[in-house]
Amino acid sequence: MKLTSFLTILILVAAMTAPAQVKTSMTLQTALTVALEKNFNIISAANAYESQKSSVTSAYGNFLPSVSANGGWNRSQSWQPAGMNIQYINGEPISLGATSGITTSNYFNAGVSAGVTLFDGFSMPARLNRALLNESSSEQNLLRTRQNVVYQTQGLYLNVLRTKSLVKVNEDNLKSSRQQLDRIVESNKVGAVALADVYRQQVTTANAELALIQAEATYDNAKTTLLSYLSLDVYSEYDYSDDSIENEVKAMDYEQLKTQYADYNRLVKQALDTRADFKAVQFQKQGAEKDIMMAQSGYWPTVSASAGYSLGNSDLDKITDKKTLSYGLNISIPIFSGYKTSVASQQAQLSSQIADEQVRQTQRQVQADVKKALLDLESAYKQLDVTVKNVQSATEDQRIATERYSLGAGTLLDQLTAVANFTKAQSDNVNASYNYVYAKQEMKYVLGADKY
Repeated sequence: MKLTSFLTILILVAAMTAPAQVKTSMTLQTALTVALEKNFNIISAANAYESQKSSVTSAYGNFLPSVSANGGWNRSQSWQPAGMNIQYINGEPISLGATSGITTSNYFNAGVSAGVTLFDGFSMPARLNRALLNESSSEQNLLRTRQNVVYQTQGLYLNVLRTKSLVKVNEDNLKSSRQQLDRIVESNKVGAVALADVYRQQVTTANAELALIQAEATYDNAKTTLLSYLSLDVYSEYDYSDDSIENEVKAMDYEQLKTQYADYNRLVKQALDTRADFKAVQFQKQGAEKDIMMAQSGYWPTVSASAGYSLGNSDLDKITDKKTLSYGLNISIPIFSGYKTSVASQQAQLSSQIADEQVRQTQRQVQADVKKALLDLESAYKQLDVTVKNVQSATEDQRIATERYSLGAGTLLDQLTAVANFTKAQSDNVNASYNYVYAKQEMKYVLGADKY
């Protein structure tokens, strides 16, 4: 019993004296590195790109001859009634002996053959160009997928920092509320304030505690969402901090950005020149035009060439005694295919029209994205500017209300209102600051110039 108690004490002491687990630092760059490596959408797009590269190799192979080698052995047996084997020499029958009635023969052969398509109505060049365009389109899709994952990761990481800052705002508010409650309780003991003020401050402190609990829950949810998107263990603990983001949150550089993004038409042109998704649909449109060429190749004749070299004999050691070399050309002229070529050509032309419309639709989407990003950036800055002024005003109002209440010239209700307004102003400023940073990231994503 004593030994058990002693061990228990040792365990408790070790637990209390053990150093706290060090959290791994999670910066924005760390999150982006993990996302670019583990995100499922990127992995899927990369595999699709590799598949298209294989299709290009296959398309090149259509221009090369097909070569095959063959070899074989054939043995045959025949049965007939047994009899005498008679051979006539100078008209005289001579007996060569009795026959068994079974005849056996062997045949050995080996050879090599090659064939190549010389002309198939321009289908092979069109198929190669189509494969190359598919590869380019897939490469652009991979690039845009990486840009999208970076953009989404930035938004999720900013949301973690935003909710973390809101937790700090509510912690400061709760700390201040508790200090105020202690002062009011002491003042009530000496009869300086009414008991109603104590009750009112207790309610305010309880509400501050509830607000902190809600802010912490929102912060935890934001961390879980980010870790899930990064394909990391959601139960892992990280230290989320990034000086570069925090400095950017404090920046008020809209006038510089406003000058940089002043020309809407130039921004649209820049986006159309750099956006990977727009390039991808352009490649698909060009590929659809190659599909028309492939479909119409059915109207043209096909020309192919073949050659072969073979050996054959009934005795394996004499197989080289008999050699055969063959070569030739073959021309196939289509006369009627049951309207298959005509239907395929019409379907390819319709697909080309759809691809052409997809290009125009994507162009309109790019224009709308640029316009929306500009409006979001302007709106985010105006909100940030207003919240900065609100914080300044609320700070002064809180100071005055606190001093008036301390001097007995104001009521607790006035002070509580000023404190609530100050807390709200701080929270609004935090939200506006991170919204402004997010709007700047959105503008970069819309322009699509960054490569990852």
